[in-house]
Amino acid sequence: MLRKFIDFFKYRFPGIFRAVIRLRDFFLIRIPGRLNILRIRKSNSGISVFYLTTNFPYRPARRGEHAHGGSVKLTYLAEEFPHAFPAANLAYIVTSVGHSMQKEILERAKRTGLKFVINHDGVAFPAWAGDQTIEFNRISKNILDQADFVIYQSRFSKLSADLYLSPPSVPQEIIYNPVDLRHFSPQMITKPKELTLLLGGNQYEKYRLQLALKTLQSLLAHVPNARLIVTGTLWLPYREAEEWTARTLKEMNLTDHVTFVGTYTQAEAPLLFSRAHMLIHTKYADPCPGLVAEVLGCGLPVVYVGNGGVPELVEEAGIGVPVEHSWETINLPAPEKMAEAVMRVYENLSDYSQAARRQAQKFSLETFVARHRDIFTKVLD
Repeated sequence: MLRKFIDFFKYRFPGIFRAVIRLRDFFLIRIPGRLNILRIRKSNSGISVFYLTTNFPYRPARRGEHAHGGSVKLTYLAEEFPHAFPAANLAYIVTSVGHSMQKEILERAKRTGLKFVINHDGVAFPAWAGDQTIEFNRISKNILDQADFVIYQSRFSKLSADLYLSPPSVPQEIIYNPVDLRHFSPQMITKPKELTLLLGGNQYEKYRLQLALKTLQSLLAHVPNARLIVTGTLWLPYREAEEWTARTLKEMNLTDHVTFVGTYTQAEAPLLFSRAHMLIHTKYADPCPGLVAEVLGCGLPVVYVGNGGVPELVEEAGIGVPVEHSWETINLPAPEKMAEAVMRVYENLSDYSQAARRQAQKFSLETFVARHRDIFTKVLD
């Protein structure tokens, strides 16, 4: 009810709504934020890590709380290296995790003498960012230029950064996103009888859901009871996305074949993933999705759009459907080709599931934490 009221107010009185939001942000974010920025100071004891989060100055989310994308690795790191505020000697910044006062926060941290370790995922490029490419990349470049050490999440992440950001000549390393293999493991539940696909993460781009639905529609000609589980939130504006989705499901006769489960916590994820036979990953040129490592840990193979950093993660644990890579346009595979790949995996599901679990070993949380300890120590020496 509250959301419907807010949506009504937003669309009926857009000018007043924007003014109210600006006032809210000024009193609840800007003023407290500036006071907290002034509190940042340098610590001289051990490894003291300050994590830039979306809810500065507070700690990263814990496992039982909602976190997604680049924020998940902060959850893991904070378990081993607790969030240090206001006194720290090292700032850890993930380029995909921003804050409205990020520039001021980082300037203060740099002035007080904190060392910067930057974890970089991807860049903006014209295929999805259009005219905003330069502006988006300017923000990422300003962060990278302050780095004392850069961690790239994949070889593709480094390639794209070299092409668009001209990163500084500082020590660097490629470290893939981690998975806790004790938590993300095959669950002792019975898989559904009907072929079930998982479209995980958030659906911030319309084409991702659209390709998944078309793939499902193509599958139904061969597997009449096939199903699709969709997680996360849809693209903005929400109301238009929800209306498009409801209309499209009806037009494609998929309403009874698709389940939307919303957002989920890390604690809830393994059981949710285990309701499906495989992940269908439809994002174009995804640099290094942590979701892929997580489903591999649960024994789910992956069918994916075959570019970006995903091929580095999956290797023999799934099938990538080839596309012509372009920085200028999003080139998606035909739904029929995606459906063919799904069927190939499904027909050899046991072998692919075993390969998935083996592949996940390469991204163990223990290795991830150990490499960070070495990096933190090196940077602070």
